[in-house]
Amino acid sequence: MLEVEKDNKTMMSNIMLVIASAIWGCNFLFQKFAAQRIGAITFMCARTFTGGITLLILIVFMEYARKKKAAAEGRLLEKYGKAYFKKLFIVAPLCVIVNIGGSILVQIGIAYTTVSKAGFLNAIYIIFVPIAGLLLFRIKTGPNVIWGILLATIGLYNLCMGESFRMEKGDLIILLSTLLFAVHIQLVSKYVHELQGLHFSCVEFLSGSVFCAAAALIFEKPTLVQLSECSISILYSGVLGIGICYALQVTAQKYTDPTVAALLMSLESVFSAICGVLILHERFTLKELVGVLFIIAAIVIAQLPDKRHKNQALIYEGKNDNAKSS
Repeated sequence: MLEVEKDNKTMMSNIMLVIASAIWGCNFLFQKFAAQRIGAITFMCARTFTGGITLLILIVFMEYARKKKAAAEGRLLEKYGKAYFKKLFIVAPLCVIVNIGGSILVQIGIAYTTVSKAGFLNAIYIIFVPIAGLLLFRIKTGPNVIWGILLATIGLYNLCMGESFRMEKGDLIILLSTLLFAVHIQLVSKYVHELQGLHFSCVEFLSGSVFCAAAALIFEKPTLVQLSECSISILYSGVLGIGICYALQVTAQKYTDPTVAALLMSLESVFSAICGVLILHERFTLKELVGVLFIIAAIVIAQLPDKRHKNQALIYEGKNDNAKSS
C-alpha cells in the first residue's frame, strides 16, 4: 500500500515537472513579444517583481498551512532564527546579480534569434554547470559530462553556424547568458544549502527587481504605455514562469529522482521549439535539426548518473534552490 502511494506521488511529481517545463518553454514566446516592444532591463524589472510577489503570496499560504499542521499535531512550530534571515538577505541579493545578468542577456538575445533556437541554446547551461563547478570550486566532472560537451559542441555548430558558417548575434548573446546561469547554480549550491528554496527565490527576485528598476531608469527610460503593451507577457513570465513553476519544482523534487527531474525540466527546450513552430511558424533546416538532436543527446548523457563521480547531487541541489529565470 505504501509502495503504491509512493509510486503515485512520484508520477504526480513527474507530471508537475513536465507542466513546469511546458510553461518555461512557452515563456520564450512571451519574451520574444516583449523584446520587440520594451527594454530588456525594464521587462526583467516588471517580471521579477511580479514573480517575487507571487512567491511571497505562496510563502504566506505555506506558512499558514505549516502552522495549522503543527497545531493539529500538538507540537511547537519550528521557527527560523536570526542567523537564517541574515544569511538569506546577504546571499540572495549577491547571487541575483549573476542571475539577472543572464536573464537580461536572454531578453536581449531573443530579439535577434528565433524562439526555437533560443530554447535549445538556453538548455546548454546544463552542460556548463559542471564546467563552472570545476573552474570555481574544483569539483571534478565525469566522463558523461565530457561526452555531453563534445555532442553539444557539434550540436551548436549545426544549429547556429548556418550557411554563412558564423554564429548570429542573438545566438551568441544567449549562449553567453548560459555561462552566467551555470555560475549562478554553482554559487547557490555552494552557499545556500541551509535556505528554503522558495524563501531564497522570493528574496532574490524582489531584490533583483530593485536593481533592475534602478538600471532601467538610467538606461532605458520606461513608460507606462510600454508596460501596458507587454502586460500579458509580464504576467505570464512572472506569475506562471516564476511563481507557479517554482512552487511546482520545489514540491515535485521532494518525491522524484534528481536525474529524472533534470531530464524532465530539460524538456523546456522542446516545448519552446514546439511553440516557435506552431505559433510563430518558425522552421528548422535539416542542418539545424541535426544540431537540435545532438544538443538533446548531450543534455541527456550529461545528466546520466556516474558511480565514480558523485557531484551530480551537488549540482541538482543547487538547481532545486536556484532562481531559474530564463
